[in-house]
Amino acid sequence: MKAEYKRDLQNNYLILQAPDTEAADGYPLHMAEQNEVSGLLPFYSSKRDGLLYLHYEITSKQPLAGLYEKRFMNSRDIIFLLSAIRDTAEQLHKYLLNPSQLVFDPEYIYMNAKKSKILFCYLPGAERECRITELSEFILKRLEHEDRKAVALGYSFYQKASEANFSLQQTLKEILLETEEQEKEDPVRKAEERKETEEWIRDHGSQEKEEHIGRHEKEMEKQEPGLPGAEKETYEVVHKKRRSVFEKKVDRLFRIVHPAVFLSGLFLLAALEITYYFGMIGLTEAGGIFFLTVSVGMMVNKHLLERKNKVREKEKRWADEEEESEAYRLLKEEMYASEPETDIEETQYLGRTFGDGGIRLVCVQSGQAELFPDICLEDSPVYVGKIPGEADVILNAPTVSRIQARLETAGGKYYIRDMNSRNGTFCNGRRLDPQEQCEFRAGDRIRFAEIEYQAVSI
Repeated sequence: MKAEYKRDLQNNYLILQAPDTEAADGYPLHMAEQNEVSGLLPFYSSKRDGLLYLHYEITSKQPLAGLYEKRFMNSRDIIFLLSAIRDTAEQLHKYLLNPSQLVFDPEYIYMNAKKSKILFCYLPGAERECRITELSEFILKRLEHEDRKAVALGYSFYQKASEANFSLQQTLKEILLETEEQEKEDPVRKAEERKETEEWIRDHGSQEKEEHIGRHEKEMEKQEPGLPGAEKETYEVVHKKRRSVFEKKVDRLFRIVHPAVFLSGLFLLAALEITYYFGMIGLTEAGGIFFLTVSVGMMVNKHLLERKNKVREKEKRWADEEEESEAYRLLKEEMYASEPETDIEETQYLGRTFGDGGIRLVCVQSGQAELFPDICLEDSPVYVGKIPGEADVILNAPTVSRIQARLETAGGKYYIRDMNSRNGTFCNGRRLDPQEQCEFRAGDRIRFAEIEYQAVSI
């Protein structure tokens, strides 16, 4: 499938040519183009030389093939992808559109910047070009083999996609339903999840810990008593859990009502009831005193809670400052720790070197060069951006995209590719088109949005 990339003043576009202009230019095209169908990349169509082209907006989005170039797909990734296909197919049916016209090539399946949604290209009249087998083969090659569930999902999807009477929705329904049933019935998995829960609670803070315990308690309360094996709880565990629930309710009450106001209100209410019981005051006087007491109590409670919150914020701020100062002290001790004296040798570059003809990028941004790291090229591609864990080189600047560009070497040459960045990647002042690959040499200027680098020999 032939693809082009284009950029205007604000957005980047992927351009695909419809294989059959007459078949594509009809109800499906107009319905998908004029409606915001969930799960589809927004697009507009144009005609040139009698051919139909569809322009998909891909600004700041990353293709599936690029995201899994350096890592493997686990069971959660596969389920997330298959669920996205199922949901998108259901949305297409609502508009009387054919799900088989989705493009399943991993190069043209995109994930949004927050990695919360997978988006597909809808290409009317292209059933033969949009084969699901391409995606199943891609999943099979990128499986994380240590994850047994991922292996089972990958091979099951591949086998079903290869069948002659393959039905997309039926296959997805069977695989996802089978996965949900296995999750409910597998006691080993539940034991592993319980262990993960304990580790999660141990590693996280108090507030998140309370929320996580609350969710776990709700799940356990739904379970029937007397279940065998891992589902059976002892009396001590249940007793501790109930006590924990009671303590949390009391704590929640005192977050709303200050303890002093709560106790004073109880005392005044008891005194009021006693005086009314012995006939010292009438019903009207008792009601007036009661509402007056409630009003005064609410005002006092508001004032005390504000003071209490201010004290908590001040203590939290002090604790954060102490933690930062402690972290800084430890870092300083590590940096200036005394080391055994050794013979002074010639200064050497400790990064990866290529020998003669090697290249690395050095920041030459005016006044900010020390804020951004040097970029050493390696045999595997190097991604530049500001997402820790996804980008290999982090450029902490607001104009840099989450994944800005990719640097790579091939055949002794050096290349840079723009990864659909919003503010552009430049080589010697020329802005690269989205997904455009450009060769560069020593002495060339490379700019990631506003951050400028220069290629130097090493």
